[in-house]
Amino acid sequence: MNVGMFSDTYIPQKNGVATALKLYKDEMERLGHNVFLFVPKYDIKYSRQEKNVFEFPAVKFPFEKEQRVAIPFSWKMFKIKDLNLDIVHSHDPFSMGILAMSVSKSLKLKHIGTHHTMYEYYLHYLPPIMRPPVELTQKLIKNWCLKLDRVIAPTNNIKNTLIEYGVPSYHIEVIPTGIDISSFDKPITWDLRKEYPSIKEGDRILLFVGRLGKEKNIDFLIRVFSKVLLEEKNVKFVIIGGGPEKENLELLAEELKIKENVIFTDAQPRERVIDAYKQSDIFIFASYTETQGLVILEAMSAGKPVVALGKLGVYDILSQEDAGGIMIEELNEDDFVNEILRLLRDNILYENLAKKAKSFVQNHFSIEACVESILDLYKKEIISNE
Repeated sequence: MNVGMFSDTYIPQKNGVATALKLYKDEMERLGHNVFLFVPKYDIKYSRQEKNVFEFPAVKFPFEKEQRVAIPFSWKMFKIKDLNLDIVHSHDPFSMGILAMSVSKSLKLKHIGTHHTMYEYYLHYLPPIMRPPVELTQKLIKNWCLKLDRVIAPTNNIKNTLIEYGVPSYHIEVIPTGIDISSFDKPITWDLRKEYPSIKEGDRILLFVGRLGKEKNIDFLIRVFSKVLLEEKNVKFVIIGGGPEKENLELLAEELKIKENVIFTDAQPRERVIDAYKQSDIFIFASYTETQGLVILEAMSAGKPVVALGKLGVYDILSQEDAGGIMIEELNEDDFVNEILRLLRDNILYENLAKKAKSFVQNHFSIEACVESILDLYKKEIISNE
């Protein structure tokens, strides 16, 4: 099968969608399919070596420098028809998604789209004069979904949200974004204690991985951590990621007089992130915008218990029996503190959740199972188009 995937983000950008696309491509190619990616040019100095990746001219998004806005016009457009695509799969409704829509129509191909992101929670990155109302954003999402032949939602919660927007239930297929479980079996090469000597041998490590943006509620987690430190001294909080809130978060740690116990690593290559998961003790997370919460699944795949806010996709994971995590219903500092302390102090509870977490991901969220479901959907749509 020849698959055309269109996205406005891809590695080396560090986010869940970019990572998911790389996993999809690798697994589909392992199974013998051809995957052609159409993405923005990351940087003029960045030389991409990966085969079957077509880059389009792009500029940095002025209000969020890590994001790219592609110009979906290039001589490479004329090569698309020579690829003999069987299906089009877009991963956002923006510039490359618009190109995907045009390609699917001109080549009379079915167009699948995955709803990875709750865009209405990211409107604060636009200046007020350019910021559309939430209701208009939801309407635009609905209209985009209706133009697709099928929509993939990562969780039932996201499916229900799209139904509330007006997308028919039958139009939506729930397929979780999978985890490359085998990548967690490799030996650790990035030693956090060696890299950051402030982490002593006996210290327990709380970990956050993700973009440093307001919607991730990392300031809340730092305040939670400051309360944990009042009860348990030998604990460090490692924060992996880059983003516009880093300076404010560093200032908050300084104001709370816990600067020595909070380590900001900036964004790291995926191999290092996996090493950090494996060296941590508890993964903590308080974002309310996750369509699925891949970092939750990654931490669990490393056998680490999770304490997280149970909203949207995270709720769909941690509300399941034997998920191996502790779900907090609302942003309450004391609730987070109490559960973190319970895990730090109760070895039996900790080991039980750690075992459950790893087996839960292996049984329900492998990249192999995810890609198999996507390919089945492709086949059904292709057959219906014949």
